[in-house]
Amino acid sequence: MRIRIGVALGVLLLLVARGASAQSFQGGLRGAVKDAGGVVPGVEVTLTNEQTNIKRSTVTNERGEYVFANVDPGNYGVKATLQGYKTVDRGAVRIGTQQFLTLDLAMEVGAITESVTVTGQAPLIETSNASQGTVLDSDALQTLPAPGRAAFLVGVSIPTVIQSGDGQFNRQQDQTNASLLSLGGGTRRGNNYTLDGVPITDINNRAVANPTIEALDDVKVQVHTYDAEMGRTGGGVFNTTLKSGTNTFHGTGFFQTRPVSGAANNYFSQKAFEVNGDVKNAKPDTVYYLPGGGFGGPIRKDRTFFWFASENYHDLSTRNISTIFPTSAERAGDFSALTNTAGQRVTIYDPLTRLPFAGNIIPASRINPVAASILKYLPLPQTNVDNGANNYTATAQIIDYFQQEYTGKIEHKFTDKVALTGFYLYNRTNEPCSDYFEPGLNGANRFADPNDYLLKRRPQILALNNTWILNDTSVLSLRYGYTRFVDNSTMTADFDPATLGFSSTFLNQVTQTGGPKFPNGTLNGGYSPFGAILPSYRTYKSWGTNGSYSKFVGTHTFKMGADYRKIGVDLLNPGSSSGSFQFDKEFTSSTGLNNNSTTEGNSIASFLLGYPTADSSRQSTMTLTTPLNIYTNYYGAYWQDDWRVNGKFTLNYGLRVEHEDGMREANNNFTVGFDTTATSALSTVVIPADPTAGTAARTVTGGLMYAGVNGNKTEQGNSPKAKWSPRVGAVYSINPKTVLQVACVASAPAFALPK
Repeated sequence: MRIRIGVALGVLLLLVARGASAQSFQGGLRGAVKDAGGVVPGVEVTLTNEQTNIKRSTVTNERGEYVFANVDPGNYGVKATLQGYKTVDRGAVRIGTQQFLTLDLAMEVGAITESVTVTGQAPLIETSNASQGTVLDSDALQTLPAPGRAAFLVGVSIPTVIQSGDGQFNRQQDQTNASLLSLGGGTRRGNNYTLDGVPITDINNRAVANPTIEALDDVKVQVHTYDAEMGRTGGGVFNTTLKSGTNTFHGTGFFQTRPVSGAANNYFSQKAFEVNGDVKNAKPDTVYYLPGGGFGGPIRKDRTFFWFASENYHDLSTRNISTIFPTSAERAGDFSALTNTAGQRVTIYDPLTRLPFAGNIIPASRINPVAASILKYLPLPQTNVDNGANNYTATAQIIDYFQQEYTGKIEHKFTDKVALTGFYLYNRTNEPCSDYFEPGLNGANRFADPNDYLLKRRPQILALNNTWILNDTSVLSLRYGYTRFVDNSTMTADFDPATLGFSSTFLNQVTQTGGPKFPNGTLNGGYSPFGAILPSYRTYKSWGTNGSYSKFVGTHTFKMGADYRKIGVDLLNPGSSSGSFQFDKEFTSSTGLNNNSTTEGNSIASFLLGYPTADSSRQSTMTLTTPLNIYTNYYGAYWQDDWRVNGKFTLNYGLRVEHEDGMREANNNFTVGFDTTATSALSTVVIPADPTAGTAARTVTGGLMYAGVNGNKTEQGNSPKAKWSPRVGAVYSINPKTVLQVACVASAPAFALPK
């Protein structure tokens, strides 16, 4: 017994240490017990989970009222007993995620051994709370259209929930696009996501993971209004509950595939490709396999339960590219066949003399050896012509594997008053992007392919939930959650730029960046760029604690709680570690820069001569990047009263207060503002007077403010000390089938812009 109480106290102390929080997924049940003469106090009311046989009991107060607060979602039976009255049994009461129901019971005089069983009634309407939302239970999630089985996207079946992301990215691994949802007219990607009461929203306001539907009990989509328990949202809330095991072993399983015949070329088109020898454009086969399932049951009957779910898919799809590559003659400096889209000849000028090259041919001695080496990695066009139209088209096969390795949840009841649940979710995704130089991400030219990269994602979520029934009128719920989301865009293997003929000075600079890769280049005029995609290494991480306390007094159910979250990201963007170059046509035109003629100059010619664009807006660059540990602290607290004024009318009112710091960096490695009066290295520069603008001569002032330097603050933005959000709602039962709900949420801006 000491060990069990110690576990609960340990969790409590952990939460109190940094402030508790409240983002409850639990629901509740309340009501009154009456007989022919009025209310009946002293009635024992028992709430039993029909799947696990876990029970809770309370006694009606002097007003005949009872309340079960902080109830996990599930199907329940309700029993009322009192000496001198027949026992009342009501089964199949479904309490969904954050759903608060009212169930009044009528008792008849008789022996306690006699029973009145209530069956066949319609599902209960939520009359205890004005918070609006739609619960999508397991059946709805399985039935409603979900092309990529991303559960949160099923929310678009609810009015005013609008998806604005790219429709093709609807899979469980598509956290970014699947979070581009607007709820009730709110900003897109301005919503909050919770899983078993634990926030799973990253610093970009994305859901860290899209859990498999096989692991979900239900999803409550709360739009427009929500009570004081809900916070840190500019739109709505996706409040999600994971499945738990029951007293019987059971499971689910499925296998999904998609016929490829409709996606393939028809017989005659395929033959035409084969006859013409155009194998690269013959569309490859596509495949799609999606298996998954869940299984759960008791570890110890009536005491400990588990549920495990997994989902994987294998997807072979295609990506197409149509672009322009220089011809073999142009690679040797011969532009005699170069024309524009109107068929007019394009003249190449010598940037040293501003005269045309003889025969429109660049002498071999003038060709830059680095440019010539880079061109060896670019494929030849399929059509040997360069007239402004695409001359190279390719289709790449993308082999994609998604593995939701597992989602596991365990529920244990220590005593009749203390219960603990915990879950762990892990996803593993390796998603290649298209490469059109060579298929399969392993071609010899992959170093130069601008679309050859691998997107690696590794979300992890861990959460603990503790429910402690203090007495018949008080319940305490405590939670802890941790998320870690590795989201890396990786480049191909290292490449030694020395093999391209760069100077030792340039190579020394590459050594300083620590990232020897194929250089990046942009060739304006419709030509394909070259160089591997710039990498990005991001690990989104957050942790938080939350708790809520419910107290039943008379006809009032008081709820209060507090919230702390630390939300951040470890970020490293090496950028163009081996240089990024841009080439335009102007250097090889008759007048140089800003030449808009369509018959002069060419970016490939400028590239061959070794003349990158270097004006003020488009410089050739090489970057050095500092690792960043960015984070923000969020604090919230609330108080709310659900007051059942009478049998038909319930009033909800409460207040939530929130504060979120501005963005911080653990080592102060960023700027926090601009000081218009600061002295800088340019302060000796005098700006001449401008009579037209009416300004006098002045010196240059102003400079960036670095975090923690010279007394500067250490956070970005100008966050208010507190955001106050009063919530008021009312529910009136016109009749058992009709309910009127009215609610209002008021709040101040969460942030103020820097001045």
